[in-house]
Amino acid sequence: MIEVSENILREADFMAISMLSGCMLVFLYDVLRIFRKLVTHGTIALAIEDMLYWVFSALFIFAMLYRKNDGLIRGFAIGGIVTGMLVYNYLISSWATGVVARILKKLIRLFLYPLHLLGKWTKKPAHFMHHQAVRLWKRAAKLLKNVYKEVKIGVKKR
Repeated sequence: MIEVSENILREADFMAISMLSGCMLVFLYDVLRIFRKLVTHGTIALAIEDMLYWVFSALFIFAMLYRKNDGLIRGFAIGGIVTGMLVYNYLISSWATGVVARILKKLIRLFLYPLHLLGKWTKKPAHFMHHQAVRLWKRAAKLLKNVYKEVKIGVKKR
């Protein structure tokens, strides 16, 4: 069996970590995309989210380079990150985003179903109460109108 030098193993490990870091960055952006599918956003919110994502990405890459390569930026490390991003984006991203979004939508629907039932159960009593309140208001208005007429007639007679 051929022995591989420790330096080459360290470089291969660094390359693998760079590629996994790239995959993780695209995965995090997919999480952001799913969040955007579930909750509508304005332009400013999108810009802030993107800026926060890129600041986090820069800090994440810096921490990875600092730990694994003493902070040295090397071309093959950046190449590994980009390769990992591309591999994840083209092989896994669209499938994972769709599946996770569907699962989250079903979970949200499951949690909101009791509220839907509560709305159904309270619709008739609420309609009844509204109808009674309207009838009471009309009676009160009619009574006040009659009182107003009586007072107005009484004032004119004097």
